Formats: sequence, C-alpha cells, structure tokens
Amino acid sequence: MIKAVSLDAYGTLLQDEDLTLIPRRIVADHALSVNVDEVLRVWIDLYHEATQRPPFRTLRTIQAEIIGRVLRQFGAKADATPYVDQYFEITTRVTPYPETLPTLQALGAMPTAILSNADAEHTAAWTFDWPVKHVVISEAVQAYKPHPRMFEAVLERLKLAPHEVLHVGDSQVDDVSGARAAGLRVAWLNRRGRARLPGIAAPDFEIRDLSELPRLLSATA
Repeated sequence: MIKAVSLDAYGTLLQDEDLTLIPRRIVADHALSVNVDEVLRVWIDLYHEATQRPPFRTLRTIQAEIIGRVLRQFGAKADATPYVDQYFEITTRVTPYPETLPTLQALGAMPTAILSNADAEHTAAWTFDWPVKHVVISEAVQAYKPHPRMFEAVLERLKLAPHEVLHVGDSQVDDVSGARAAGLRVAWLNRRGRARLPGIAAPDFEIRDLSELPRLLSATA
C-alpha cells in the first residue's frame, strides 16, 4: 500500500522547457555549426557526470564548470558566467504546470514531499503555496539524485519504508533509476511519449500528466 508520495520538481511540478534557451544561445552567440540538440546532449551528460562525482558542490559551481567545458568542447572561447547566470535566472523564475497545484490538492491527506536537485537559492524563489509536507533538496543532503542518499533523506522525513512511498518524476536516470535502486515504487511522468532509454528498468507506472496521479493512487489502495 502506498502511504506517501515524493515528487521531483523541475520537469515534473515546475516547467523547465526554457532551459533549451541556453544551448540555443551558445550556438547563436558563437555561430556554431553543430545542432542545438547536440550541445544540449553534451551539457546533460556532463551534468550527470559532475553531480555524481565527489566532493559535493552546489549547482552554481557545477554549472560554471560544465558550461565552460561545453564551450571549450565546441571551440567557443568565452566566459561561462553569462550562461550560468541565465541558468539561474530561468530556474528561479519558474511556473508550475497547470495541473500541479490541483493535483497536489487532490491528494488530500496523503503525505507528500518534493525531492529536487536544487540549491537553496532555487527554493527561495519557490513562493508557491505548496500543499506538501516536506521539501528535500540536494544542497541540504549534500548529494544529487540518482544517489540513494537523496531517497534515503526523503524516507527519513516521511518515516516510511521504501516500498510504502511512490516517487514521481520525469527523469529516467535521476528519478526512475534512482528511486528504483533505493527501493521506492516509481511513476515515470512521460509528458512527451519518449521511449525508454537503454539500460533503464521499467517503472512501476507511467503517466502522461500529473492529473493522472490521484486516480493511480486510488487504484493501488
């Protein structure tokens, strides 16, 4: 029986599509001949590598490092600072998906937690009236999803066993693989109908919209 729900923030509760503006700007600023998607892919790969490599560093530090590496990899001799500033401008000026707050409210008395790879400066900008019990972020835990320490931290807050918690998220690596490895049940939020990546185990559930979550929980009660 599912007794609580943890939810990813960016791409799950909060819209993050504007992040594609950064690789687009890099390509435009430096007249690169590469595809924007290739710059985005390299940026994401470097992000996953950097967040899992000790020692722990904040996202501001990590983004300064990896965006600098992206620029150098594509032959752009430029300072990463403007792109890092844009990253934080985008990720601190966020809007919930239309169904986010109604879905959280529909969960009623079900204990809920937000589990996010985020710095404290991100949560300072989340001025929404979240009907959630706990907010757990990487800067406080000193680890990033998919590291099990993040999921252990949310379980400690909820005071529940892994199998009693459903984690909901859009990232196949951070959320699906991370939560499954930690023993939580997983609902993959697949808004765009993406195919499952090689090596990623099937989630327990797959939904296309957060509004499906209350019905899913009712069906598993």
